[in-house]
Amino acid sequence: MEILIINPNRIRPPVAPLALDSIGEALSSRGFRFRVVDLCGEDPSASQLPESRWQDLEAGGADAVLLTVRNIDDAYYFSQAPFLPQFRDLVQSLRERLARPVILGGCGFSIAPEAILGYLGADLGIAGAEERDLLRLLASLEDEDAYPEIPGLVWRDEDRIRSNPPSPPTMEEDFFSPRRTVDNASYFQAGGMVGLETKRGCDGLCRYCVDPVAKGSRVFAKPLAYLIREIETLVEQGVNVFHLCDSEFNMPRDHALAVCEAVEQAGLAERIRWFTYASPEGFDEALAFRMAAAGCAGINFGADHSHPAILAGFGRKHGAEDLRRTVEATRRAGLPVLFDLLLGGQGETRETLREAIEFCREIDVPRVGTNCGIRIYPGTALSREVLKQGPLKENPNLEGRLERNEDLLYPVFFVSHEMGPGWQAYLTGLVRDDARFLLPIKESEQANYNYNENEVLVKALRDGHRGAFWDILRRVQEGLPPLAVPGSGNQGVES
Repeated sequence: MEILIINPNRIRPPVAPLALDSIGEALSSRGFRFRVVDLCGEDPSASQLPESRWQDLEAGGADAVLLTVRNIDDAYYFSQAPFLPQFRDLVQSLRERLARPVILGGCGFSIAPEAILGYLGADLGIAGAEERDLLRLLASLEDEDAYPEIPGLVWRDEDRIRSNPPSPPTMEEDFFSPRRTVDNASYFQAGGMVGLETKRGCDGLCRYCVDPVAKGSRVFAKPLAYLIREIETLVEQGVNVFHLCDSEFNMPRDHALAVCEAVEQAGLAERIRWFTYASPEGFDEALAFRMAAAGCAGINFGADHSHPAILAGFGRKHGAEDLRRTVEATRRAGLPVLFDLLLGGQGETRETLREAIEFCREIDVPRVGTNCGIRIYPGTALSREVLKQGPLKENPNLEGRLERNEDLLYPVFFVSHEMGPGWQAYLTGLVRDDARFLLPIKESEQANYNYNENEVLVKALRDGHRGAFWDILRRVQEGLPPLAVPGSGNQGVES
């Protein structure tokens, strides 16, 4: 059997499709032939692919087409750009021109697999993060009687769409990937970093977050020997700056410490630099120094807010003192940090909004992302609460596409009506003259926190900058040279 794998994600700057490397290794280990057509280099504004690309897609004799859906929109209130309509056009053309079953997968698809399969018009899908579920489907592709027994499968059964719960991602045998399905070196040059997983799943209770929905609510750690081999193979390909795709690297803390120790013992700490997401909950100076010693170059903390009632409404366990301790710990360790704020949640007023901004100033957070408006994704606790409240268009706290969108596939945002009209100008006025605060709007290009189609980022990457996008924006703002990796020949500074 031969499989055609398509990456339809055209976001710029480009993000390397980590899942395709794992899928490629899984297919190879079971004797499947496959080829990859990566559409990331195509014009993101073009509604149709050029004919030359269709010649690539139609070449060969694929028995099935795998389409990975990483994101369903850009998640930003100020742009509200959906991706699914473009994917739907692609799926329709694939089915017409190739006449082969189209199978969906990916984190974005796993958020709402039945609804997305129906919307895109695909034949089949595999939800969740376990590669073996896909292998089981491919082995039984022509045996529809086996479909009810295949974990994670989403399929059409006459006039309805059915689905099975996915398997938990075990991350054990056969998991090591040499990371050669995707051209990671090219993604590194164009996108400034390459993703790594040290674990999958998230057992957090954040009411807005899709990670437990898409990746599972149990945490499975990657065996450290596999992780180290994976990093080494990427370094051999010329990749030396990474972003960990874990939901929150320090949850659990013991795993984070074990990863740092393994990186140091393998002699990689002086050969690579890496960025990560982390939680302020329980973060301390000892962990900060250990991460810095292992090559960490920056941390994006899910701070969300400083007000206890709003944090509780989000389902977060940390408080203002955790945020204060986190800033002090990372400052002592010399680690650049970003606090991601989620403003506009339940109970948000102009007073609580101002309080969060002033608190970040008080504790002197180096960089703050000010996201206002919480994207309501299907499958989350927040979405269930909102849908129980009645029609979307009658809810005073909702903005976005509020008609014919009960499945929430198009962007809908929770924006507390208690902030009143004109809150956008009020927020902009609070942070306009402080370069530490990033807004997801194009009003100030260097402070534009929407990474999609961010020309400042694209230019900086062409100029040799590497690393997390927020840190690249920081370097551009401060006039700093690109991040340096000792021994790599890269020019720049450490932080």
